[in-house]
Amino acid sequence: MLVEAPHDAYGPRRLTQRSRPVGRTRRRPSGTTRGRTFLVLTAAAVGALAIAAVVFVLVRPGGTSAEAWSRLGTEDVHSLAFVGEDSNHLLFGHHGGILSSTDGGRSWQPLGTRSDAMSLGPAADGSIVIAGHEVFAESRDEGRTWQDIPATLPSLDIHGFARDPGSPARMWAYLATGGLWESVDAGRAWERVQEANILFPVAAAAPSGTRLFGLTAEGLASSDDGGRTWGNVATPELYPIVSLAATSDGSVLVAGGPDGLARSDDGGASWSKLPFEGQPFAIAVSDGGRTIALVTRATDFFRSDDGGRTWPGP
Repeated sequence: MLVEAPHDAYGPRRLTQRSRPVGRTRRRPSGTTRGRTFLVLTAAAVGALAIAAVVFVLVRPGGTSAEAWSRLGTEDVHSLAFVGEDSNHLLFGHHGGILSSTDGGRSWQPLGTRSDAMSLGPAADGSIVIAGHEVFAESRDEGRTWQDIPATLPSLDIHGFARDPGSPARMWAYLATGGLWESVDAGRAWERVQEANILFPVAAAAPSGTRLFGLTAEGLASSDDGGRTWGNVATPELYPIVSLAATSDGSVLVAGGPDGLARSDDGGASWSKLPFEGQPFAIAVSDGGRTIALVTRATDFFRSDDGGRTWPGP
């Protein structure tokens, strides 16, 4: 990266000769003294420029070294997900359908639906479920064709959706009309398990059984009984939280908000801020937590393959 040193706003200073007082003489420094003086001044100047360059980099507009891999150019940003264990295969949901990338996010192609994909649920069995505004459908041919799921939900205005990684037929839906609902038969029959609103529900196959994470009125919380009861976990200093992702075992969580990104490596017990400045509106994290992908409000796609420490370009 090239950094341009700041210029003097008034241009180079003009050197002028000053008259010496009468009767005084100035002793010229010896060659050795002049040499030492030159070296000291040169070293000081180089050091000052180096410091100025570092400060310029750290405080320059945008303040982040992240480089976007692509710009999706959609009207809005809804959801992002890795497909299986292939960290190069991603799905992105937006108001006008789904985009797919098989090269890590460098290029994207539309899939065979124009439904509002607020939430995405790819599973290990190859199926993909989308849920959103008046849409609840499934594909079993990598998104080429879709079939509506005849659900008994009171509304199909689904604002949050999760599938159990260990049992894809088990699902949860958060409805705009309120409450959290559960299905154990691939989305056909549903039971309301929580009257309170649970935003951004995420399911993980924890060692002790399926664990849900979500955002309640008190902050981030988890549930080990299918969403019926919830206990608080640590909440990162991001306000408001607008996106949440987890590895399939729930050991790594990533949350996004206007202040950037935060990561937890202990299932939500503690959080640390990641060096990304922006507004991530959709997040995905690969199993093991090594790869984090996100899409900002401006529809720029970013990717980190070292757990979020650096965000280089493609």
